[in-house]
Amino acid sequence: MALIKCAGFDYLTPLASAAALASLGFTNATMLPGLGRAGGGAAKLGEINFPARLGTFYCGFAINNPSGITINFNDSTKGTNFSLKFSTAGAITCTPQSSSAAISSPPMAVIPGAVWQFLEVYGVIATTGGAVTVRVNETVVLSLVSANTASGSTSPSTGVDQIDFGSLGNAIVDDFYVCDNTGASLNNFLGNTRVPAQTPNGVGASTQWTPTGSASFNWQLASNPYMDDSSYVSCATPGDIDLYTVSPVANSPQILAVQSIVVARQDDSGQRQIKSVIQSGSSQAFGAVVNTNGSYAGHTDIFVADPTTPRLSQVLPEFLEM
Repeated sequence: MALIKCAGFDYLTPLASAAALASLGFTNATMLPGLGRAGGGAAKLGEINFPARLGTFYCGFAINNPSGITINFNDSTKGTNFSLKFSTAGAITCTPQSSSAAISSPPMAVIPGAVWQFLEVYGVIATTGGAVTVRVNETVVLSLVSANTASGSTSPSTGVDQIDFGSLGNAIVDDFYVCDNTGASLNNFLGNTRVPAQTPNGVGASTQWTPTGSASFNWQLASNPYMDDSSYVSCATPGDIDLYTVSPVANSPQILAVQSIVVARQDDSGQRQIKSVIQSGSSQAFGAVVNTNGSYAGHTDIFVADPTTPRLSQVLPEFLEM
């Protein structure tokens, strides 16, 4: 599976409902347009929820002034597997199940203050062979081995499916990724990456969906920051495709993957389904088929092959880039 999820928060605004954000994996979250580390969006979190529980994982994210913050790496059914706490002096303390096994990094001058740093964490969840490695700006600052990182005594946790930045949403986060250690690529530390969003900016090669709203074009209606019925495109014919162009990614970076985001609901009483499609040149690639329901919910697909200058169908794309 390799890359599981990424988020740059550029396409999300405070106008989106809490339910829509939760369907995309972000809870107790406040979106901060224009406050990201490259001028795009960021988020005050809350929690990031994964689509699967990961026994071994690598994750990374930019974080702004985490002094005094505790980040919990949770099993949502068992509790906290291990935590990272940032002191006001800039030290990071990793605490597994036993507090006596906690280890700390030396104080780092880069941690305090309103400056973005890129934090990466490697975790193995196990009762005896658990491990944690933490990198700041691609430099290892602490490493924990042979520890108990699995919460739950009678039935220990098998993995992490949630990162909890604090119920009050104290941490400001940008450019998040998480991957496991499987697959042929994107299965290790990815380094200091960015996840900029490219929203639709023009008519694509196919316009088959029905527009609803005050805008003139389908691509404008599909870019609805409210994620509600104020503007949308719809379809009742299986196989119909709406394609939209997107602007090129600035500065020609190395693109590692493209993540499509579709927010959809259905009116019919019978089960309906949707899937995203990207097109490069004349070739198309399709995401997974997902069931819709009566409420708007977000769905994502990750494409790691031929991500150059895609056109997205009823989706907002994000590019994971070096």
